[in-house]
Amino acid sequence: MILVTGGSGMVGKDLKKFMPNALYPSSNELDLLSENSIKNFFTKNEITGVIHLAAYVGSLHDNIENRVQYFDQNIIMNTLITKISFEFGVKKFIGVLSTCIFPDKGMKYPMSELQIHNGAPHIDLYSYAYAKRSHAVQLDAYKYQYGVDYSYLIPTNMYGYSNHDDRLHFINDLVLKIVKARKNKLSSIELFGDGSPMRQFMFSEDFARFIMEYYNSGITESINVGDPENRSVLEMAEIALKVSNSKLSIVFNDSKPNGQHRKDVDMSKMTKNFPSFKFTPFEIGIEKLFKFYEKKL
Repeated sequence: MILVTGGSGMVGKDLKKFMPNALYPSSNELDLLSENSIKNFFTKNEITGVIHLAAYVGSLHDNIENRVQYFDQNIIMNTLITKISFEFGVKKFIGVLSTCIFPDKGMKYPMSELQIHNGAPHIDLYSYAYAKRSHAVQLDAYKYQYGVDYSYLIPTNMYGYSNHDDRLHFINDLVLKIVKARKNKLSSIELFGDGSPMRQFMFSEDFARFIMEYYNSGITESINVGDPENRSVLEMAEIALKVSNSKLSIVFNDSKPNGQHRKDVDMSKMTKNFPSFKFTPFEIGIEKLFKFYEKKL
């Protein structure tokens, strides 16, 4: 049986569409911060593979304000679930990381998987980034020392059908702001920074579909995953306004941090191993997200 952690999250809910027979325990059934809870779950269930989606995640501002939580919770759950999976004989484990683990400065773009440890991550994301980077080290260690199929995927930023309106990533937050502004008959929306940072974004449903294909492929290489298109915050905001047929203006609050200027990654390994994989075009994904939030509100 395949265990999927973080099944109630955005990607987890999408993955259920593609891998319905896996186990998706709630936090009440499996507490990833408790060694006893994890061991009890593995004792009761015959787990042969693990897809570890669970993470303590959130916005740039929340990362800055709650550094301890971002490090402690991620480092503990990653360490425990990997260690206990091995102890219970799990031969296949896929960890899901983040492109924020890559170095902040002095890099050649787009960045390959080999560049992860070539410098420090962005200072505002230190806690989350180092916790995730440490998981890459842990998974590689188990793979090389014990010969198990333990690997990781490094997805780009994502957006999708999230039911949690707190600690949202940029695209979800952007679309939700536009929907609320229109509903409340406002004339503008405020975005942090100056609009210049560059980002790659992927529809979460696409990533879920990729996880299924990767799990079943037999490929053991750890790889970057995502749509290679790289856009500025301003460009993405303008696309969202155009898709929504909105006349709202954008006000940038440059007293707030921009975060990492760019962190686009190389998709060569992904396209080589999965040449036919197609991503949802950005405009179509944004349109789907608008319909989701308009129905929700």
